[in-house]
Amino acid sequence: MSTKAFFRSALYILWGVILVWGVAFAQNTIYPVISTQFRHVHSYINDIFSDVVYLFVAFLPIIWAPRFFGYQLGSISKHWKMLVGMTIFFIGAPLLYRLMLGETPFGVNTWFFEGVVVPLAEEGFFRGILLSMLLWGFGKLYSSTMADWLTIISSTLIFATAHLNNLGDYPTGFVLFQVGFSTIVGLAFGYTRVKTGSIYPAIVLHALFNLAGTL
Repeated sequence: MSTKAFFRSALYILWGVILVWGVAFAQNTIYPVISTQFRHVHSYINDIFSDVVYLFVAFLPIIWAPRFFGYQLGSISKHWKMLVGMTIFFIGAPLLYRLMLGETPFGVNTWFFEGVVVPLAEEGFFRGILLSMLLWGFGKLYSSTMADWLTIISSTLIFATAHLNNLGDYPTGFVLFQVGFSTIVGLAFGYTRVKTGSIYPAIVLHALFNLAGTL
């Protein structure tokens, strides 16, 4: 590989990481301003405001390069058994948590926020933009298998640690549990994204997982 190609790939990876923290910073800066200016809007509108930057950035690829960012059916039908097993797990896990410990802090959120806004925003951003950029960058540097796993692990670590932003909004113990479980969730969602070539399974699984902990 030429030096130019190496730096181009590395820049792609670095840009993906910088984008994540840039969007997170913008969201944390803009939302308090929006929520102050529009205090009496409907709760569903406020739900959108709470992730408005993530949603805006996540939906840009649909116009720009949808297939590259996973907006296609890919090989979903080929891996239906795996997806059914994951569906059972991601519905059962939060239900078991609630059975053992009672109502989760997410119970105070609306079904629309947890079941629609968050899955579209986070999956579109982390498994859409971030994962795709990392996969392209690592794919130019390593073998296909190595690139796949480096992408899944890297995007998962970034996704999991991003949940530390919830400190102060939810009990610390729950946030730490969320970071740990987000690691499992991120690995699973990243794996389905790479394996099927589609972002849709991750969006649906994320929605089911959140709804099971909210409704």
